[in-house]
Amino acid sequence: MRKTCLILIFMLMSLILLGGVSLVKGAETVKIGVISVLSGPLATIGNGEAWSAEMAVEDYGSVLGKKVELIKRDHAYNPGIANEKAKELYEKEKVDVIIACPNSAAALAVAQQALIYKKPFISTSAGTTDLIGKKCNRYVIKWNYNDYMLATTVGLWGAENLGKRWYTITSDYAWGHDLLKHFTAALKKKGGIHIGNDMVALQTADYSPYILKALKADPDVLVLLNVGPDTINSTKAAVQYGLKKKAKIVHALLFEPNIKAAGPEIFADNYVASSWYWKVDNPGAREYADKYFKKYGERPHFMAAAVYSATWQYLEAVKRAGTTNPEAVIKALEGYTFRDMFANPGYIRPEDHMQIAKAYLLRAKRPEEIKEKDDYFEIVGTVPAEEAYGPPGLFGCKMGGF
Repeated sequence: MRKTCLILIFMLMSLILLGGVSLVKGAETVKIGVISVLSGPLATIGNGEAWSAEMAVEDYGSVLGKKVELIKRDHAYNPGIANEKAKELYEKEKVDVIIACPNSAAALAVAQQALIYKKPFISTSAGTTDLIGKKCNRYVIKWNYNDYMLATTVGLWGAENLGKRWYTITSDYAWGHDLLKHFTAALKKKGGIHIGNDMVALQTADYSPYILKALKADPDVLVLLNVGPDTINSTKAAVQYGLKKKAKIVHALLFEPNIKAAGPEIFADNYVASSWYWKVDNPGAREYADKYFKKYGERPHFMAAAVYSATWQYLEAVKRAGTTNPEAVIKALEGYTFRDMFANPGYIRPEDHMQIAKAYLLRAKRPEEIKEKDDYFEIVGTVPAEEAYGPPGLFGCKMGGF
């Protein structure tokens, strides 16, 4: 009897051990990591990204019978911190994917970690074309905009609609330099003339010397290739010194919180390119924007919307692949066409992993035109996806294997 009991116990233990793998697998979670700027003056970008990731995870529910878990990290807009956070998320937290990561240098650092750990990184908020160029790798998907798209959309449309003589004020780091290069190339295609430029350090408080220099050049259009507090400070100076009365103003990036902080009268009738606005006619865009507004008291900016889309489409790829295996999921994303609240349609190019869709030209509304809370823009033009993003081989990507 005792021998029979021992045999039964041994058999039961064996079954538990043999079946343990499937039991553990059934209980596993799909882990999504988000790295963004959650502190400091640019936290308006990162908070929106984190909130949208939370919404996407909540709205999507489970995938392949597994719970989806979100893990957020703040890189404080610092590439070195981003690099360490990526290592932590891939190695310690065992995330299946990292999403977001504003700041081009930070995104390039995370892209390198994705290659080392052989796990996906979906970059939604870095502008550098290096991610789809000479530093591309099979584990990186570039969602949303890039520097080329922003600058080309503005240059092509603006030269035909806003004027021919353009002056630029540019943030003096890699992102600004890239924008300037792409913008001037697009402007020349349409017969525009670039009459001058000033490089300005990040977080410059006094823009008066640069605005006064631009005023003397007498441009038709002033382009402010900067972001965040620099956008606000430079635009206020343009208004203060009367340049806005003489020239149109175009921005590289302009977020709804910037307009709210400075006041819509400061930015009225200024222009910006974007991949998305919450009033676009995409399936589910208004519903997403309304839910975001109800939860957080403001409308989502385009980088927030991109994170929602990227999170959702990653989970859809997991479902199509039937696994979280990185190679299978990436193959499920490559060459895929989708329609969601962000892009209608969106397409992920297999040659360089750039997600493309048509680009928008937005005009900032005057105060009397704003009839709904946070409705700061009017869509005044579009540029086709292929023209806005350029051909796949433009930046020299030679996509490697796994």
